[in-house]
Amino acid sequence: MKCRCNSLQNGCYLLGPTGPTGPTGPPSSTIQVNSTMTGLPGTDASVSNSGDINHVKLDFVIPRGETGPAPLFVIGNVITGSPGSQASVGITPID
Repeated sequence: MKCRCNSLQNGCYLLGPTGPTGPTGPPSSTIQVNSTMTGLPGTDASVSNSGDINHVKLDFVIPRGETGPAPLFVIGNVITGSPGSQASVGITPID
């Protein structure tokens, strides 16, 4: 047997021969996204597992955002120039 010291932990241990291989463990789990749905504005996002502990199937619900305010401008005349030139747009603010 050999004695090894680990200066990081200030300790020593004996190193013996390698033991036998242990038994094979259970099969590994699988994870997949099963569904993603849009929820109503103002509701909480959620994730649930419609599978089991070994075959995880995630179902996501993500809420839709609230409708934003109306624009504060009106687009007026749009003039398209000749190729290579810039177009112009008339924008009028709404008070």
